[in-house]
Amino acid sequence: MDELTKISDGHQAQAWLQQFSLGDRTLAKKLLDAFCLVSRDDFIDHMRTMLLSEAECIDGRVALYAERELGHRQGKPHRLFKEARRVPQRASGAAGPAAVKPTKSYDPSVGSEGIVAQMISELCHEFPKKFLNHPGPDQIRRKHVRSFWVVTDLIGSGDRARRYLEAAWRVRSVRSWWSGQLIKFSVMGYSATESGQRYVSRHPSHPEVHIVLPCPTIDTTFSKPVAEQMKRLCTVYNPTEGELGRGQWVWSGPSLGYASTGALLIFAHGAPNNVPLMFHKASKKKKNPWTPLFPARVSASISKDHYGIGLTTEKINARLIKLGQHILAKSNAVMNSDIPTGQIFLLLGALSRPPRLNDRILAGKVGLPSHELNKLLKEMTAYGWIDSQRRVTDKGVGQLAHAKKQLQLASNAMPVGNHEPQPYYPSSLRRPV
Repeated sequence: MDELTKISDGHQAQAWLQQFSLGDRTLAKKLLDAFCLVSRDDFIDHMRTMLLSEAECIDGRVALYAERELGHRQGKPHRLFKEARRVPQRASGAAGPAAVKPTKSYDPSVGSEGIVAQMISELCHEFPKKFLNHPGPDQIRRKHVRSFWVVTDLIGSGDRARRYLEAAWRVRSVRSWWSGQLIKFSVMGYSATESGQRYVSRHPSHPEVHIVLPCPTIDTTFSKPVAEQMKRLCTVYNPTEGELGRGQWVWSGPSLGYASTGALLIFAHGAPNNVPLMFHKASKKKKNPWTPLFPARVSASISKDHYGIGLTTEKINARLIKLGQHILAKSNAVMNSDIPTGQIFLLLGALSRPPRLNDRILAGKVGLPSHELNKLLKEMTAYGWIDSQRRVTDKGVGQLAHAKKQLQLASNAMPVGNHEPQPYYPSSLRRPV
């Protein structure tokens, strides 16, 4: 796999970093390089794989809906389907909600629901007997739909995904189907914060939440002291309040993005509103102008060389060091490219200490998509390296010890093969005979 270049090495990032004072520039660079940049191909491929994998467990049709902002009144979203005004107030209509529809007439822009809607359309054309594209109540009944899936790119605060669920839940027919165990709800996202995933799963419909990768945030990426420094930096350089470099800073303020999430995730189709404001907001002050790296949350100007979630050798070594596996990080075993040796040893290192059964925490430690993580776990169980409780067995410990031993053998071995001979220097001289 080709090594990805750091985003801070790009000329756009270099120009953005020049806006910081010299004392803050190193910290800003560290924060910038902590971002996870998801390419369009990564997003589509991993989402398709997850949707197809989860659909295999469903006995019946699956209705797919692209999550988007819905109209609302007095804090309640409009019902997703139309209902009859007289009793029984039965939902009807062949057509479901529009996949893409601006909620404001003066703002026709399309958000992430555009790329999600396109992916849904392609899946429904490819697998018409399994997926339905935004079906209405009549189609749900006629096609015997058994799962209602809300598809999105990021569950940040969880507000928008939960409002979409609530719009469906307000329909009496939908609640009837759910209570009769005819239909189940799920939210399928590429990524999610821990708080957002928990908030969505607590909806009365009890939806299952499936993600590809957990969303990195300032709190989950850095230690507590460093995270506090990063939050201070984001607030001091908040372009929407006060003068840059001055003003009182608050950890939970709006400078960390929507709902104070502090997300460190960027998609090729756009930056979420949960990332700190200094990355995507411009300053309107002429005295202290501020040019964001992702203006208006547009990420298209960033070179594609910076995008990719694959585990390169450098990333694997960094994660091994973070797990305390310093010797294993130096081992040549992680350099093998024929099999995912690096990923296996990284996962063994993560499983050597609890928690082991929490897929979200485990995926955050190793940086693997959920479907790849589950595949490796099944293979390692079949090899006998971990048991049913994901505890590392004696065989697994032996594999780790073998990898560490390779490093010791390599460091003690004499160099062989083609190498430059060392020049000979006599240690003593004598008179020629």
